[in-house]
Amino acid sequence: PALSACVGCAARLKHAALHPSPRASSSTQPISCAQAMALDPEVEEEAQSLAKSALQIVQEVSAEADAAEGELPEFSEQEQRWKEVRAQQQAAEELASQGSAMAALRAALHAVELLLFQTVKTELAGKCAASHYLSDKQQQVVKARLGEILWLVKDALELAKDAEDDISQAAALKTLARVHLSRGAEPDAPLAATSHATEALQVFERLAKAEAPEEKEQQLRMHAEILFVSGDAQLTRALESPFDKAREDALEAAAETMKEATKLYKQLEDTRWIGRSMLGTALALVGLEDEDLQMDGERLAEDAKDLFNEAGEKDLEVVAVLTIIKCRCITSGLDCALLSAEDAAEDWKEEGDRPAHVAIALHAAAGIYLQQEECMDKAAGFCKEAAQHFKDSKWKRAASSALLTLGRVQTRLEEYEGSKKSLKEAIANLQELKNKKAEAEGLAYLAESLWARLNAEEHQMPPADASALAEEARASGDTAKQLFEELADKDGVQMVDELLCNVSEKAVSKWCELNPPTRLITNLKPDGHGAAETIGEWSIPRAEGEEPLVVRRPLPKKGNSDGRNMYV
Repeated sequence: PALSACVGCAARLKHAALHPSPRASSSTQPISCAQAMALDPEVEEEAQSLAKSALQIVQEVSAEADAAEGELPEFSEQEQRWKEVRAQQQAAEELASQGSAMAALRAALHAVELLLFQTVKTELAGKCAASHYLSDKQQQVVKARLGEILWLVKDALELAKDAEDDISQAAALKTLARVHLSRGAEPDAPLAATSHATEALQVFERLAKAEAPEEKEQQLRMHAEILFVSGDAQLTRALESPFDKAREDALEAAAETMKEATKLYKQLEDTRWIGRSMLGTALALVGLEDEDLQMDGERLAEDAKDLFNEAGEKDLEVVAVLTIIKCRCITSGLDCALLSAEDAAEDWKEEGDRPAHVAIALHAAAGIYLQQEECMDKAAGFCKEAAQHFKDSKWKRAASSALLTLGRVQTRLEEYEGSKKSLKEAIANLQELKNKKAEAEGLAYLAESLWARLNAEEHQMPPADASALAEEARASGDTAKQLFEELADKDGVQMVDELLCNVSEKAVSKWCELNPPTRLITNLKPDGHGAAETIGEWSIPRAEGEEPLVVRRPLPKKGNSDGRNMYV
């Protein structure tokens, strides 16, 4: 906490040095927005300064984030996402050039909010067709500037309060809620976001109904945007809560909030945000215990998919399909989720000119087969087809991801040479792309494949070949763990440990199956008449200088072990 405070203070001091507040020496008497615009040049000057700073941050961060991820050829989706941000930037610049300082500040704050929405992942934000294949580099670039963004938005909020400008207050609070949501892993983030969104709604309620049609539309959009960020915060808060009652309450609130946002976006005839709000409602409903509401959530996600399809929003249609798959994994089960992925792949094949989208659906289906550990031959076929589509689209990072899945499937099929080839190709691509996290995952899967081969074939191998294979497997696992540790990725380190634990268990089981026990231990029945169980004990030799590994396993009355290994 002390370090976080220091970082926050540093960002605050930096911002204060760059943008000293003229209000510090001026009267503290509240004034109206119109008076501020007409009579208080200091307030107007600060609004212009804050708007300029916000736009500069958006410009710098979007350029850094784009460069960090590298060139993305995937159906220009990245460019489409930035268009939404740039359009808001241009609107702010036009308003500033017209002398509308507070309006320019509101537009600049919305540009900041859109930047965060497009790049930092929450339950609803940061979602795109390419989400599964992007690294976290963009997100890291944006999060590195969150302290600076936070204090800028807080200054904007204070200025709006001094000017008694309710709509600017609501805009600042709405942006502040998105900033807190973008803090992600910090435990207070969802609550802080919910609190600021609620306050934004309270401020919005004070706004008088505008007489001019354009002002009514502006207020309607503002209301919808506040509801959307509020629903996102409630959904995030729900899914992170360890308490069932609190989780259910937050999900119900999120569903209702998102429904209200959908109604307002329908009045605005904004297809993208109608669909996004519908997907938010769907995610909230499928998280509830009520099966009827879960089915309503599935249907709503399907409606959003159809809406995007009819509007020609193909990338968002993919987002909807991936959401449907996620929903059905929770509700109807993996088989229904699998059907959704396969149907989407077939539909997009028939539609034509959507090879990358077809590949995404096929890859999703292969992932479900891998999770089920069923139909591995079919899964391998899907992976190969997906990888080829990605390669044809010149989308190397996605092709590498499909190859990683293919390698894992081939390991399950005991096609060890093919698995090694697929994984090494993927790892080489990821090293070229400088994606260390995905590279570490690939090395972990390679270690798993090599150990699995050793377990299956060691008794047929010359000792020198077995030793070389073991050394290669050990080196891959060690490098994967080292990369995850450098990235401070605890989940990645745990994944490597679990993979190695599983292959060790299989190695021990294989040894026990192929070799008779060193000794048998018989436990008698409580009355002393007859054997209750027989336990086999194996002494497994290890490397030179190391003591043997002693393992005990319960034996059935007829034959091999049927229990878990117990290490002595």
